[in-house]
Amino acid sequence: MAVAQQDSSSGTSLADPHVSPAAPQSPEVASLLRKMATIPHTLNYQGSFTYQHKDNPALQSFRIIHWVEEGVEYERLQHLNGPEREVLRSGKSIGCESLGDQLLQGKISQFGANLARLDQLYKFEIRGPERVAGREATALLALPLDQFRHSSLLTIDNETGLVLKSWLVDETARPLERYQFIDLDLSPDIESLREPKARLHRAAAPQVADCNPTEVKQVERWALGWIPPGFAFVGQRQVRNHIDMLMYTDGLTTFSVFIEEASGAIPEGVAQRGATLAVMDSLSYANKNYRITVVGEIPVVTAQKIAQNIDGIQ
Repeated sequence: MAVAQQDSSSGTSLADPHVSPAAPQSPEVASLLRKMATIPHTLNYQGSFTYQHKDNPALQSFRIIHWVEEGVEYERLQHLNGPEREVLRSGKSIGCESLGDQLLQGKISQFGANLARLDQLYKFEIRGPERVAGREATALLALPLDQFRHSSLLTIDNETGLVLKSWLVDETARPLERYQFIDLDLSPDIESLREPKARLHRAAAPQVADCNPTEVKQVERWALGWIPPGFAFVGQRQVRNHIDMLMYTDGLTTFSVFIEEASGAIPEGVAQRGATLAVMDSLSYANKNYRITVVGEIPVVTAQKIAQNIDGIQ
Protein backbone atom coordinates (compact mmCIF):
# COMPACT_ATOMS: atom_id res chain seq x y z
CA MET A 1 0.00 0.00 0.00
CA ALA A 2 1.40 3.42 -0.92
CA VAL A 3 0.51 6.89 0.28
CA ALA A 4 -1.48 8.67 -2.39
CA GLN A 5 0.47 11.84 -3.12
CA GLN A 6 -2.48 13.62 -4.63
CA ASP A 7 -6.21 13.33 -4.29
CA SER A 8 -7.79 13.25 -7.74
CA SER A 9 -10.87 15.18 -6.67
CA SER A 10 -9.29 18.00 -4.64
CA GLY A 11 -5.78 18.08 -6.10
CA THR A 12 -4.37 18.43 -2.60
CA SER A 13 -0.96 16.89 -1.99
CA LEU A 14 -0.18 15.07 1.24
CA ALA A 15 2.80 17.36 1.67
CA ASP A 16 2.07 20.57 -0.20
CA PRO A 17 4.12 23.54 1.10
CA HIS A 18 1.72 25.97 -0.56
CA VAL A 19 -1.55 24.86 0.99
CA SER A 20 -4.08 27.68 0.97
CA PRO A 21 -5.30 29.04 4.32
CA ALA A 22 -7.75 26.68 5.95
CA ALA A 23 -11.41 27.41 6.29
CA PRO A 24 -12.87 27.31 9.81
CA GLN A 25 -12.88 23.79 11.21
CA SER A 26 -15.96 21.79 10.23
CA PRO A 27 -18.18 20.26 12.94
CA GLU A 28 -17.23 16.78 11.69
CA VAL A 29 -13.50 17.47 12.05
CA ALA A 30 -14.01 19.08 15.46
CA SER A 31 -15.96 16.03 16.61
CA LEU A 32 -13.21 13.63 15.46
CA LEU A 33 -10.47 15.62 17.20
CA ARG A 34 -12.54 15.86 20.39
CA LYS A 35 -13.02 12.07 20.39
CA MET A 36 -9.28 11.57 19.86
CA ALA A 37 -8.47 13.76 22.85
CA THR A 38 -10.99 12.38 25.32
CA ILE A 39 -12.58 8.97 24.84
CA PRO A 40 -9.48 6.72 24.45
CA HIS A 41 -8.27 7.69 27.93
CA THR A 42 -11.43 6.17 29.46
CA LEU A 43 -11.40 2.80 27.67
CA ASN A 44 -10.33 -0.72 28.51
CA TYR A 45 -8.88 -2.29 25.37
CA GLN A 46 -6.14 -4.41 23.92
CA GLY A 47 -5.00 -4.65 20.34
CA SER A 48 -2.17 -5.55 18.02
CA PHE A 49 -0.67 -3.20 15.47
CA THR A 50 2.11 -3.11 12.91
CA TYR A 51 4.71 -0.36 12.71
CA GLN A 52 7.14 0.59 9.97
CA HIS A 53 9.51 3.52 9.46
CA LYS A 54 11.61 4.76 6.56
CA ASP A 55 14.95 3.50 7.96
CA ASN A 56 13.74 -0.07 8.39
CA PRO A 57 11.27 -1.44 5.82
CA ALA A 58 10.63 -4.55 7.93
CA LEU A 59 7.26 -4.57 9.70
CA GLN A 60 7.41 -4.61 13.48
CA SER A 61 4.51 -5.88 15.58
CA PHE A 62 3.30 -4.67 18.96
CA ARG A 63 0.46 -5.32 21.37
CA ILE A 64 -0.98 -2.51 23.45
CA ILE A 65 -3.05 -3.08 26.59
CA HIS A 66 -4.84 -0.16 28.20
CA TRP A 67 -7.15 -0.15 31.20
CA VAL A 68 -8.59 2.13 33.85
CA GLU A 69 -8.61 1.15 37.50
CA GLU A 70 -9.93 3.33 40.32
CA GLY A 71 -9.86 6.34 38.04
CA VAL A 72 -6.24 5.89 36.93
CA GLU A 73 -4.98 4.89 33.47
CA TYR A 74 -2.54 2.00 32.98
CA GLU A 75 -0.90 0.82 29.80
CA ARG A 76 1.44 -1.90 28.61
CA LEU A 77 3.22 -1.94 25.25
CA GLN A 78 4.65 -5.31 24.26
CA HIS A 79 7.15 -6.01 21.47
CA LEU A 80 5.99 -9.03 19.48
CA ASN A 81 9.15 -9.32 17.36
CA GLY A 82 12.61 -10.20 18.63
CA PRO A 83 13.42 -10.51 22.35
CA GLU A 84 10.47 -10.32 24.74
CA ARG A 85 10.22 -6.83 26.20
CA GLU A 86 7.59 -4.33 27.17
CA VAL A 87 7.04 -0.82 28.50
CA LEU A 88 4.69 -0.10 31.41
CA ARG A 89 2.93 3.24 31.89
CA SER A 90 0.70 4.31 34.74
CA GLY A 91 -0.45 7.19 36.86
CA LYS A 92 -2.64 9.45 34.73
CA SER A 93 -6.01 10.08 36.33
CA ILE A 94 -9.20 10.07 34.30
CA GLY A 95 -10.26 13.67 33.79
CA CYS A 96 -6.63 14.77 33.62
CA GLU A 97 -6.33 16.69 30.38
CA SER A 98 -2.89 17.83 29.33
CA LEU A 99 -2.33 21.06 27.43
CA GLY A 100 -2.00 18.92 24.27
CA ASP A 101 -5.41 17.35 24.92
CA GLN A 102 -6.94 20.79 25.34
CA LEU A 103 -5.33 22.17 22.18
CA LEU A 104 -6.64 19.16 20.26
CA GLN A 105 -10.15 20.07 21.40
CA GLY A 106 -9.72 23.77 20.62
CA LYS A 107 -9.85 24.79 24.28
CA ILE A 108 -7.57 27.82 24.11
CA SER A 109 -9.68 30.80 25.20
CA GLN A 110 -9.08 30.22 28.92
CA PHE A 111 -5.30 30.58 28.63
CA GLY A 112 -5.25 34.25 27.72
CA ALA A 113 -2.16 33.59 25.61
CA ASN A 114 -1.54 33.93 21.91
CA LEU A 115 -2.27 30.30 21.12
CA ALA A 116 -3.43 29.25 17.68
CA ARG A 117 -6.34 26.97 16.94
CA LEU A 118 -5.42 23.79 15.10
CA ASP A 119 -7.32 24.97 12.04
CA GLN A 120 -4.95 27.97 11.92
CA LEU A 121 -2.00 25.57 11.78
CA TYR A 122 -3.37 22.71 9.64
CA LYS A 123 -5.82 22.31 6.82
CA PHE A 124 -8.04 19.34 7.67
CA GLU A 125 -9.78 17.22 5.04
CA ILE A 126 -12.19 14.36 5.65
CA ARG A 127 -11.07 11.65 3.21
CA GLY A 128 -14.10 9.45 3.77
CA PRO A 129 -14.96 6.19 5.52
CA GLU A 130 -12.49 3.35 6.03
CA ARG A 131 -12.59 -0.04 7.65
CA VAL A 132 -9.55 -0.94 9.78
CA ALA A 133 -9.18 -3.94 12.11
CA GLY A 134 -12.82 -4.80 11.38
CA ARG A 135 -14.05 -1.43 12.64
CA GLU A 136 -15.73 1.52 10.95
CA ALA A 137 -13.54 4.60 10.89
CA THR A 138 -13.00 7.96 9.19
CA ALA A 139 -9.82 9.06 7.41
CA LEU A 140 -8.65 12.58 8.31
CA LEU A 141 -5.84 14.37 6.47
CA ALA A 142 -3.93 17.10 8.33
CA LEU A 143 -1.88 19.37 6.03
CA PRO A 144 0.36 21.96 7.74
CA LEU A 145 -0.04 25.57 6.69
CA ASP A 146 3.69 26.23 7.10
CA GLN A 147 6.97 24.36 6.60
CA PHE A 148 7.59 23.76 10.30
CA ARG A 149 5.61 20.52 10.76
CA HIS A 150 4.77 17.33 8.88
CA SER A 151 1.58 16.12 7.22
CA SER A 152 -0.36 13.21 8.65
CA LEU A 153 -3.17 10.94 7.55
CA LEU A 154 -5.14 9.56 10.50
CA THR A 155 -7.84 6.92 10.40
CA ILE A 156 -9.97 7.46 13.51
CA ASP A 157 -12.39 4.91 14.98
CA ASN A 158 -15.90 6.34 14.77
CA GLU A 159 -16.99 4.98 18.14
CA THR A 160 -13.92 5.32 20.35
CA GLY A 161 -11.72 8.00 18.80
CA LEU A 162 -8.75 5.63 18.75
CA VAL A 163 -6.36 6.26 15.87
CA LEU A 164 -6.45 2.90 14.10
CA LYS A 165 -4.05 3.87 11.33
CA SER A 166 -1.53 6.68 10.98
CA TRP A 167 0.81 7.82 8.21
CA LEU A 168 3.31 10.62 8.81
CA VAL A 169 4.93 12.05 5.67
CA ASP A 170 7.56 14.69 4.94
CA GLU A 171 7.43 17.66 2.59
CA THR A 172 8.10 15.42 -0.44
CA ALA A 173 5.22 13.05 0.52
CA ARG A 174 7.74 10.37 1.53
CA PRO A 175 6.34 8.19 4.34
CA LEU A 176 8.37 8.66 7.52
CA GLU A 177 6.48 6.17 9.64
CA ARG A 178 3.18 4.35 9.69
CA TYR A 179 1.25 2.08 11.98
CA GLN A 180 -2.02 0.20 11.69
CA PHE A 181 -4.11 -1.85 14.09
CA ILE A 182 -4.88 -5.36 12.90
CA ASP A 183 -7.19 -6.31 15.78
CA LEU A 184 -8.88 -4.52 18.64
CA ASP A 185 -10.73 -5.91 21.67
CA LEU A 186 -12.79 -3.44 23.71
CA SER A 187 -13.75 -5.99 26.38
CA PRO A 188 -10.48 -7.57 27.54
CA ASP A 189 -10.07 -9.57 30.73
CA ILE A 190 -8.09 -7.00 32.67
CA GLU A 191 -7.41 -9.33 35.62
CA SER A 192 -5.16 -11.43 33.42
CA LEU A 193 -3.40 -8.46 31.84
CA ARG A 194 -2.12 -6.46 34.78
CA GLU A 195 1.24 -8.14 35.35
CA PRO A 196 4.09 -7.81 32.82
CA LYS A 197 4.71 -11.06 30.96
CA ALA A 198 8.03 -10.18 29.35
CA ARG A 199 11.24 -11.00 31.20
CA LEU A 200 12.64 -7.61 30.14
CA HIS A 201 10.35 -4.74 31.04
CA ARG A 202 10.68 -1.17 32.21
CA ALA A 203 8.46 1.57 33.54
CA ALA A 204 8.02 4.63 31.35
CA ALA A 205 9.01 8.02 32.75
CA PRO A 206 6.19 9.94 34.44
CA GLN A 207 4.39 12.51 32.33
CA VAL A 208 5.77 16.02 32.21
CA ALA A 209 2.51 17.83 31.48
CA ASP A 210 0.29 19.21 34.24
CA CYS A 211 -3.33 18.10 34.57
CA ASN A 212 -6.00 20.53 33.37
CA PRO A 213 -3.77 23.62 33.18
CA THR A 214 -5.50 27.00 33.22
CA GLU A 215 -2.52 28.98 31.96
CA VAL A 216 0.56 28.43 29.84
CA LYS A 217 3.58 27.86 32.07
CA GLN A 218 6.87 29.72 31.73
CA VAL A 219 10.20 28.03 31.13
CA GLU A 220 12.61 28.18 34.06
CA ARG A 221 16.28 28.98 33.53
CA TRP A 222 16.24 28.91 29.72
CA ALA A 223 14.86 31.12 26.96
CA LEU A 224 13.83 29.83 23.55
CA GLY A 225 14.17 32.74 21.18
CA TRP A 226 12.11 31.00 18.51
CA ILE A 227 9.57 28.19 18.41
CA PRO A 228 7.24 27.32 15.52
CA PRO A 229 3.94 29.24 15.54
CA GLY A 230 1.23 27.45 17.50
CA PHE A 231 3.50 25.42 19.78
CA ALA A 232 3.01 25.92 23.51
CA PHE A 233 5.27 25.06 26.44
CA VAL A 234 3.92 22.00 28.26
CA GLY A 235 6.37 21.58 31.12
CA GLN A 236 9.88 20.72 32.15
CA ARG A 237 11.77 18.39 34.45
CA GLN A 238 15.26 17.12 35.06
CA VAL A 239 16.15 13.72 33.68
CA ARG A 240 19.30 11.69 34.32
CA ASN A 241 22.50 13.55 35.24
CA HIS A 242 20.72 16.89 35.71
CA ILE A 243 19.68 17.28 32.08
CA ASP A 244 16.90 19.85 31.65
CA MET A 245 14.06 18.59 29.46
CA LEU A 246 11.53 21.07 28.02
CA MET A 247 8.43 19.85 26.16
CA TYR A 248 6.26 21.66 23.59
CA THR A 249 3.12 20.74 21.61
CA ASP A 250 0.71 22.18 19.09
CA GLY A 251 -1.91 19.51 19.88
CA LEU A 252 -0.93 17.11 17.10
CA THR A 253 2.88 17.26 17.21
CA THR A 254 5.37 17.46 20.06
CA PHE A 255 9.05 18.21 20.41
CA SER A 256 11.42 18.21 23.37
CA VAL A 257 14.58 20.18 24.11
CA PHE A 258 17.35 18.63 26.23
CA ILE A 259 20.00 20.94 27.72
CA GLU A 260 23.04 19.41 29.40
CA GLU A 261 26.22 20.95 30.77
CA ALA A 262 29.17 19.50 28.87
CA SER A 263 32.97 19.56 28.80
CA GLY A 264 35.23 19.08 25.82
CA ALA A 265 34.12 19.01 22.21
CA ILE A 266 30.35 19.00 21.69
CA PRO A 267 29.21 17.13 18.57
CA GLU A 268 26.80 18.92 16.25
CA GLY A 269 24.64 17.35 13.59
CA VAL A 270 21.42 15.54 12.76
CA ALA A 271 20.26 12.00 13.51
CA GLN A 272 16.95 10.49 12.44
CA ARG A 273 15.07 7.26 12.96
CA GLY A 274 11.79 7.13 11.11
CA ALA A 275 9.86 10.30 11.84
CA THR A 276 11.81 11.09 15.03
CA LEU A 277 14.57 13.61 14.47
CA ALA A 278 17.39 14.71 16.80
CA VAL A 279 19.37 17.89 16.10
CA MET A 280 22.46 18.48 18.24
CA ASP A 281 24.00 21.91 18.80
CA SER A 282 26.06 23.72 21.43
CA LEU A 283 25.55 26.74 23.67
CA SER A 284 28.02 28.86 25.64
CA TYR A 285 26.40 30.65 28.56
CA ALA A 286 27.75 32.08 31.84
CA ASN A 287 31.25 30.67 31.13
CA LYS A 288 29.88 27.16 30.70
CA ASN A 289 29.28 24.98 27.67
CA TYR A 290 26.04 23.11 27.11
CA ARG A 291 24.90 20.38 24.73
CA ILE A 292 21.56 21.19 23.08
CA THR A 293 19.45 18.37 21.62
CA VAL A 294 16.07 18.97 19.98
CA VAL A 295 14.02 15.79 19.52
CA GLY A 296 10.65 15.44 17.83
CA GLU A 297 8.61 14.48 14.80
CA ILE A 298 9.40 17.77 13.07
CA PRO A 299 11.35 18.79 9.94
CA VAL A 300 15.11 19.37 10.13
CA VAL A 301 14.76 23.10 9.43
CA THR A 302 12.41 23.45 12.41
CA ALA A 303 14.65 21.61 14.87
CA GLN A 304 17.76 23.47 13.73
CA LYS A 305 16.13 26.87 14.12
CA ILE A 306 14.92 25.96 17.63
CA ALA A 307 18.37 24.71 18.66
CA GLN A 308 20.13 27.81 17.34
CA ASN A 309 17.90 30.21 19.27
CA ILE A 310 18.31 29.00 22.87
CA ASP A 311 19.93 31.07 25.61
CA GLY A 312 20.05 31.21 29.38
CA ILE A 313 17.94 33.53 31.52
CA GLN A 314 19.94 36.04 33.52
